Amino acid sequence: MSYSQLFEHDQQFMRLVRRETDVDLVTAALEIARDGQTDLMFEPTRVRLQRSVARLTHPVTQAGSDVEELKLLVRYMTEELNLRGDDDCFSEPDASYLNRVLETGRGIPISLSLIYLNVANELGIPLEPIAAPSHFLTRLQTDSGNLYVDAFDHGRIMDEAECLEWLHGITELPVAEIRRSFKPVDERTIMIRMLHNLKALFGNQEMWVSAWRVQCRLSMLIPGSYRERRDHAILTLRAGRPGEAMDLLQSCLNVCPADERPVLNQHLTQAKRDVPNCN
Repeated sequence: MSYSQLFEHDQQFMRLVRRETDVDLVTAALEIARDGQTDLMFEPTRVRLQRSVARLTHPVTQAGSDVEELKLLVRYMTEELNLRGDDDCFSEPDASYLNRVLETGRGIPISLSLIYLNVANELGIPLEPIAAPSHFLTRLQTDSGNLYVDAFDHGRIMDEAECLEWLHGITELPVAEIRRSFKPVDERTIMIRMLHNLKALFGNQEMWVSAWRVQCRLSMLIPGSYRERRDHAILTLRAGRPGEAMDLLQSCLNVCPADERPVLNQHLTQAKRDVPNCN
């Protein structure tokens, strides 16, 4: 089976696979959320987002500056929609699923930021996605300097120096390295980061079928990555598909680093052992 058949009805995701631009990220995120909620309807989420845009349109037009526009946006997101994060979110799939984030008000940095980005851009506020180390942010360029928004921490607004100091404190990375990440990222990069978050979550909880499905998406988005092909092979085996895993593992063994060969051979032996049980 071609893995593209799994997602052939996910139009925005398939546009990302084809490296098209101007992708509807909200719809793409909902297509991913549908993997865990098979009866998910997209329209209620769209309506909630459009309602937010409608509520903010007049106040934003009356704002006296771009900074005031940003503060209005943050106030609405935190006080009206009650969007925020907490440590438990990182172990809950719902915190990555856009519809559930809007319903519960709880999400991880990237899912919360995606809501901020959608509403802001509909309002003409040029908020930008910033894939900082360990923490996804949004940024507004203003006449007085760049402002960074941490949607996870109740929409905290920081200037660049504050943001750099904070990220240095939580990552211990050099400030120069963090600063290099302060560039807007495209839709495909955002979706890959969202999928990697889900992959780690499902793997940590040994939800192998869910992790395999996420990995299929990643393998389509990053087909040239050996790391993704290797993980795809291993997750295919753990998801109970040993026949498919055999071919994938053998393909990895043909190109893998020497230090990975023993582990991959062990998985291949396991796949061969499991195949008769699947007949």
